[in-house]
Amino acid sequence: MAVVERLGHHTRLELPSGRKATLHIGDEIIVAYADRYAPDQYEANVPINLGITQLVASGGVASHVLSRHESLRLATRIRPVGLIADERGMALNLRDFALAPSPVAHTRPRTIAVVGTSMNSGKTTTNRYLVNGLNRGGHRPGATKVTGTGSGGDYWIIKDAGAHMMLDFTDVGFASTYRMPMFAIERAYIELLDHLTYANCGVLLVEVADGIYQKETAKLIDSAPFRESVDGVIFAAGDAMGAAHGVETLQRMGLPVIAVAGRLTASPLALREARQACAVPVLTSYQLRDPEEAAQIVGLSRKVDASDDEDRGRPALSIVDSVLASTGS
Repeated sequence: MAVVERLGHHTRLELPSGRKATLHIGDEIIVAYADRYAPDQYEANVPINLGITQLVASGGVASHVLSRHESLRLATRIRPVGLIADERGMALNLRDFALAPSPVAHTRPRTIAVVGTSMNSGKTTTNRYLVNGLNRGGHRPGATKVTGTGSGGDYWIIKDAGAHMMLDFTDVGFASTYRMPMFAIERAYIELLDHLTYANCGVLLVEVADGIYQKETAKLIDSAPFRESVDGVIFAAGDAMGAAHGVETLQRMGLPVIAVAGRLTASPLALREARQACAVPVLTSYQLRDPEEAAQIVGLSRKVDASDDEDRGRPALSIVDSVLASTGS
């Protein structure tokens, strides 16, 4: 529990309902200690004592700021009152509320990962439109964000897009995955896929936070659990150079890159550059949310008539099929 002492960048706090409550000086809030890695916002570590600290994420993360993006205000300052304990006097931990391990009685469905150049490269937006297209095609898409810092924004965006189930690392006990041991992140990754599979999702979409050079992301995408479970990778980027280099990097790692998407596709010129620079399809939001093209992208057959799609008329890219075939789809 903490008291708000000075308002800074974060002036609202997410509630369990998803609503963001407006903060005022003197408010008592319940937040979780965790590290944060966000190039566009804050780098922060859990402090060594209960002294004055900062609110570094609207999802309710308290941490000591080490650095911040120059465009940001100072972080909201909070004064910890104490640790909240259970009936035995033990400090509460988010792990206490994690989902129980899920049994998996059948084969995991086709699994597509979305990674990118950095924070805000368009990974969640890519997942959002792909979830929407697959849902409209009747494929029961399940989605998960496996790394990052706890925040409800991405969760609700994916749910609203039509995910059959949406989970993230907070559901398996982590307020943040930054500086967590890799064995714990790998275990969380497997647990999240197991939960989506057990919920009878027809296809799994996995977002890995930040960029492929971020420490935990780099290790996870090169890990055995990731390599053994992922059938295709979509790379999100903000420009053609980032897209081309990212695709080449992932291909050198032996990962099955099937497409590029992300922020760059909002610009016709950047889109044109990327399509000239990349040997895989570069897909717009219109293509991702089209039921037929979404199914082709992830390697599934379509389940509904073309007449069910109000955005029909955009041709599918034949190169998608050839790329999927080359990756064993």
